[in-house]
Amino acid sequence: MTTGLELDRLDLRILQTLQSNGRMTNKELADKVNLSTSACHQRLQRLMDDGWIKNFLGIVDVERLCAPVQCIATIALKDHAPEAFKALEKAVEDMPEALEAYTVSGGCDFIVRFACSHMSRYMLLTNELIQQCPQVTNISTHVILNQSKQFRGYPIQEILNQRQFS
Repeated sequence: MTTGLELDRLDLRILQTLQSNGRMTNKELADKVNLSTSACHQRLQRLMDDGWIKNFLGIVDVERLCAPVQCIATIALKDHAPEAFKALEKAVEDMPEALEAYTVSGGCDFIVRFACSHMSRYMLLTNELIQQCPQVTNISTHVILNQSKQFRGYPIQEILNQRQFS
């Protein structure tokens, strides 16, 4: 895996800027990072070709569509054998309502965020997980009442150390 040390300060500024607005034009991006449009386009293309930018996507205001039940499930496994983890990862991957999943350390083994049409649908999904993954010993559900902060991109400058942006 490559690290941020292979990128210069202009590459890092492009990445940071695009996280706030992936739809800006090349000219707008070039102006924000103080590059010519052609130099900016070449850098952006290289960042995409080299895998530094995984994808561009639009964030849908799901609350305008419906009022989904959103839950965070913490899942504990009886056995920490690789097969147990792979089975749970596969089961979660096959569930469209599972938005994110993490293998973690601490009091549980997985954290999964779900968005479902109804609580009864969420209950069906957790029952499927238990049936498909007999190593699951506990699923604790935390119903999301309100989202007070939404993911807006990684704080690249803070993570990598601010000196690289100078």
